[in-house]
Amino acid sequence: MIQLVRRYGKLSFLFFLVGSILGAVFAHPLQHVLLPFVRDIRKVGVSMRGESLIEVAFTIFSHNLTTSLTMLIGGIIFGIIPLVSVMINGALVGFVLTVLTQTTHVNPILLFFTGIFPHGIFEIPAYLLASGFGLELGFTLFRSLWHRKETRSEWVQLRTDFGPSILWIIIFLAIAACIEAGITPHLLAWAIGTHH
Repeated sequence: MIQLVRRYGKLSFLFFLVGSILGAVFAHPLQHVLLPFVRDIRKVGVSMRGESLIEVAFTIFSHNLTTSLTMLIGGIIFGIIPLVSVMINGALVGFVLTVLTQTTHVNPILLFFTGIFPHGIFEIPAYLLASGFGLELGFTLFRSLWHRKETRSEWVQLRTDFGPSILWIIIFLAIAACIEAGITPHLLAWAIGTHH
């Protein structure tokens, strides 16, 4: 699994970073593309009103796990879905941070460290791990079409990595969901409140 993170995690992070920059710099031109995703997130938030902290955390966890599994298993389409998905998630981070900065007039660095970083430090690695596995799956499948014998060891490694990858993704997302449900909203409210 360390090789997976080393080889494909870097590529996933690069696409996530590029997506974040594009989402921040081109927030206005990209709003028609990204707003539907933001609305979906808002729908999840609205549906959670009145629920207990545990229920909110579980809803967030379920949503993020579905996204991660889509990236992980979706890699079978030659790695396209993991790359596109991780880039969109990066773009959403940049987009939301830019929009929040424009609407609240709060320093974007403060908004990042109160609204994204607390849960993102666990959530983003989970996405990168899922995307990395999906990429390895897609690229291995692509190579096996021409070099079936040469990729046998890679398929064995994929099977070996699958269980630990899923386990770490679940652990990271569970921690992230608890923080996002119970801590991030208060930190973000404090950041916005102290500057108004």
